[in-house]
Amino acid sequence: MDQLIAKLSKLGIVRGDFDLHLVRAAMVVVFFVFGGQKWFDYEAHALVPFISHGPLIFWLYPAFGVRGAAFFLGSAEWVIGGLMLLGFWNRKVAIFGSLGSCVTCLATVSIIPFFPEPWAAPAGGFPAATLPFLFLMKDVVLLAASVYLLKQDILRAGASAPERPERMEFVEIAREERSNSASHFIVQPTGENG
Repeated sequence: MDQLIAKLSKLGIVRGDFDLHLVRAAMVVVFFVFGGQKWFDYEAHALVPFISHGPLIFWLYPAFGVRGAAFFLGSAEWVIGGLMLLGFWNRKVAIFGSLGSCVTCLATVSIIPFFPEPWAAPAGGFPAATLPFLFLMKDVVLLAASVYLLKQDILRAGASAPERPERMEFVEIAREERSNSASHFIVQPTGENG
């Protein structure tokens, strides 16, 4: 077993950023595909039991109606997918995409405890779940992937940011005695925290 682990640890996919890029690419595909589905009438009506029982998204129907709510969600998913796609090249944009993904998945996961009849009665009930309930459960994994991406994006953006002292003070270095009596200042770190 140790030999297998040693060989696997030398593979490029383990040593590089393959996992990060794979998760990001998968999330981009998910957001573009699911966002595109929201533009079809059948999908807009299929979302009714989900949106109407969602504690964070129930307001979409009074605000936009059935089709408008689907358009809103589809547009939001395309924007988030686009931000995540741009995140391959821009670390700060990646943060916005990952954050949007976290919010979207959290909104979907929040439906789970409120979903009506999650257990399949013809199969004897719990633990046999209905297909719509299982559809919601996949968002638990998508939420975990979103949190992973957000963490990685924040760490990478922070690593590429120039170091800045925590606190700066103005220090007067010299005053030239001229007719205009101008003071000259430089900014110098104090070395203190806070």
